[in-house]
Amino acid sequence: MVELRTPRKTSKATKMDANGETASLKKRKRELKEETTTASQKRQRSKPTKTQPAANGTVDDTADSQESTLFENKDLQTTNGDLELADASNALTTRDTSAWKVSNPMGGRMLDIDPIFSLDERYLLITYNTSIQVYSTEDSLLVRRISLPVTKLDSGAELSSPYIVASALSASTPDFLWVACSDGRIWHLNWTTGEGAETPFTIDVKKVLDMTVESVDIRDKQEDVLFVLQKFTKSSAQIVAYDVKALQKKAGKLIHTYDENPQLLRSAAGGRLIVAAAKETLHIGTLKSKGKTVKSVDDLEYAFHSFGVPDLVTCLDIRPTLQTTKKGGVEIQFVDLVIGCARGAIYVYGDLLSKLPGNVTKAGPIQPRKLHWHRRAVHSVKWSEDGNYLISGGAETVLVLWQLDTGKREFLPHLSATIENIVVSPKGSSYALHLDDNSAMVLSTAEMKPTTYISGIQSLVLSDKPSKESLVRRVWRSVDEITTPLITTSNPINPSQIFLCVGNGQQASSTGNAPSTPLLQVFDVSSFQGVGKHPIARTNPTDANMTSQGAPIIEPRVTKMAFSHDGKWLASVDEWQPPERDLEPLLTGSKTTCEVSQERREIYLKFWEVEAEDSSLQLVSRINEAHFTTQSETILDVVSDPISSRFASLGTDGVVRFWSPKLRRKDGLASTGPEGQQLRTWSCSKAVELPAYGQLEEAVEVSPKTPRSGALAFSEDGSVLFAAYGPSSGAVVVVIDTATGAIRDTIPNLSRGEIRGIEALSSSLILLSEDLTVYDIVSDEMQYSFALKETSGAAKQMTHLAVNRESRSFAVAAPIPNSSQEKLKKGAKSELVVFSVDEEVPQLIQTFPQVITAILPSTNSAGFVAVDSAAQIWSITESGEQAQMLQPLADINMEESKALVAPVDLAAEDGEASDEEMQDADEDVEMEDDDYDVHQAVVAPQRLAEIFNAAPAFAMAPIEDVFYQVAGLFSTRPSTI
Repeated sequence: MVELRTPRKTSKATKMDANGETASLKKRKRELKEETTTASQKRQRSKPTKTQPAANGTVDDTADSQESTLFENKDLQTTNGDLELADASNALTTRDTSAWKVSNPMGGRMLDIDPIFSLDERYLLITYNTSIQVYSTEDSLLVRRISLPVTKLDSGAELSSPYIVASALSASTPDFLWVACSDGRIWHLNWTTGEGAETPFTIDVKKVLDMTVESVDIRDKQEDVLFVLQKFTKSSAQIVAYDVKALQKKAGKLIHTYDENPQLLRSAAGGRLIVAAAKETLHIGTLKSKGKTVKSVDDLEYAFHSFGVPDLVTCLDIRPTLQTTKKGGVEIQFVDLVIGCARGAIYVYGDLLSKLPGNVTKAGPIQPRKLHWHRRAVHSVKWSEDGNYLISGGAETVLVLWQLDTGKREFLPHLSATIENIVVSPKGSSYALHLDDNSAMVLSTAEMKPTTYISGIQSLVLSDKPSKESLVRRVWRSVDEITTPLITTSNPINPSQIFLCVGNGQQASSTGNAPSTPLLQVFDVSSFQGVGKHPIARTNPTDANMTSQGAPIIEPRVTKMAFSHDGKWLASVDEWQPPERDLEPLLTGSKTTCEVSQERREIYLKFWEVEAEDSSLQLVSRINEAHFTTQSETILDVVSDPISSRFASLGTDGVVRFWSPKLRRKDGLASTGPEGQQLRTWSCSKAVELPAYGQLEEAVEVSPKTPRSGALAFSEDGSVLFAAYGPSSGAVVVVIDTATGAIRDTIPNLSRGEIRGIEALSSSLILLSEDLTVYDIVSDEMQYSFALKETSGAAKQMTHLAVNRESRSFAVAAPIPNSSQEKLKKGAKSELVVFSVDEEVPQLIQTFPQVITAILPSTNSAGFVAVDSAAQIWSITESGEQAQMLQPLADINMEESKALVAPVDLAAEDGEASDEEMQDADEDVEMEDDDYDVHQAVVAPQRLAEIFNAAPAFAMAPIEDVFYQVAGLFSTRPSTI
């Protein structure tokens, strides 16, 4: 329990001087200043070599210690970005990093690359930004994760930003996968074992734009030939063919060069046909070396024809029809081509080869068949296996099936996000869809029902490539940076689940000044699957999401979220204000659109009841104006009491409000639910007005319109509440007695600049602003303090503070200052520093190759969980702790293989039993009465079906519950007659 001193009253009982300060406050200021000097003198450590992130995007913790790039010394300007104190040998460094470890990242963002089916359709291969992940289509489990060293160090020891551009299954050996990176590295992976990730081929190119793979008959042997689309100049590209020998020599065969801006490259029919798209032009290449023996890729020659198309090409698909020649060879008979365009139209070119220039059957210009339903860009279009249908998808979240003979359309509406990729399985029995919200599913073609569902972290990411929507200039522009932190928390009663505020996909979330995050994703770290998604703010997933002017409808965003100590209640704050583009008709007098937008802002404080079984939410109370003056005031923070079902909120009106549940009554009687349970509602039980900054420092005049920041923190025993609040020129920390609401103490000069976070750990108060300050409440003295380097406003918003009470440690994470980058775009990095509350020496300093968007303590364990801008999860644990993150089945030897299953001898079953078996059957088996539980269990098939068919695969109960249900069937005592 925190020991409190005698309350200092700033009223009549305490004498004030002419400046409005109490003598005790003056004394504290002097003590703090002296303590700061003492702490600065104590920070003297040896300066080791700086550790860089490893090449595969993971962190390298092999060094004994590392310097921090987040903190600085005001007395000495740095020249190399490292921290240096007055003495050149002094720096803020770790003493021993072996006490903490950082796991390899898990998850990531699914790229805009077609998922790949294995030939037997048992596995689905998905390309992520840093890995290839193999999933079982039978149960949606992760079988294998092949980490790729995509991020690498250049000569300047700075992280470059290459990215994966294409992946394709080997046409000659289906157990292998080709993966191309933008910087010219090409991996040949055995996806069944994970081999080949560390030994890529490298070709000398400016940039790889796309790649496709075909099996070509070379030297009377089927070998893989890679057709690579390479950037040549700023507005031109080349198509180059490589086989394995050419990759080893880094010299391929130049197939074609064209001057338009390149976009896509596709091939078909064993390399006999190549199609390249460049804006409004298609380039069709046909193989010329017919009947000739191809000895190497140098013998491949193509005849190319180009023609214009009506719109910008965003996607295409080829359907060749092959025929056997008299000599036993294979040649193309017909080619049907379909393209999807940026303005929503689909164009179908039937029997395209006969219409190309130089063909005797050509008559006039090439006229396609036009199909138009999509309002915006077509993100993917594919032929069905039989060629009678087209399957398309885009930003409307609707899967469209076009029946070409009749012109009819069928729809599968209301998917969770924009459809990015569509793949038809090798047998034509399934469709694989990749959605913009970092999820993928497999649908059966017969019933259009999901049989496989894979969901990753659905937070905003920094994308490598622009969206297909950006090919056309629109009245709105999507945000290409991260401006706000990811709002996330964990459930105290379920340590493996984290709750994240997300939107309806990447594109739908980044359409306004701030991201739209009206949904709450429940993500299970142990199974690494999204187990649910709930709307906690107003959302429009099934309505028209565009205005009449073509601008997207902006949805609210969740700004704060907190669980009660028992996990039964969730408090959330969502905020929305109308965009300024819609407010011109409402302007009156001298008001600006910004002022009108602020006046019409909606801020809601909501309280949800959490179901223990499935973590579903039920809205109990909505407070429309929790903090209000002349307009709705921003809610700066919401925290929960660690010992009771109570929350506290702080607004820009300078008032702390305590919220408590009470029984809901109607006509004086307690209201009950359908099952007789008592219903509750939430209301404000106390309101504490914080002392204004001017009352403490009258010499400094602060305008009421000056922006204020603040944060809240309960003590571990819940007896006091710490509220840090005020303008950036000097906020104060107010200590509030939670039982009476009285202000017990007021502590100034603990912060500098905007308040970014406050936490209480034992008797220490940790305050993060432009300084990191650790203050002992009991002894009334500062333990230590460090100054953060100057950085941009966006980077300040992405500064995080988290406390783990199990290990008595806290973590600070922030983007590394970069003078050349004002915005947090691709290539920005973060640093995480772990402190022990008892020592000023950091326990761990680690650089991450991406921006950390959220960090929270691991529930019931000593460590932290971090989420970065690539939708990856990192686990930071003490050396003795084990991360709770999922391991792939291959890592724990749980991968199932049909080859390992012993064949059943059906002949022995159908034949007569042997003499020994018959003799054993005739013998009477005497059983003791105590062995009643030894019996041959007989379970009806429908009983098992009730368990396994209770829900789709993606919504099944936890595997532990399913196990106990099945075990209960087989362990039931047989009934006696």
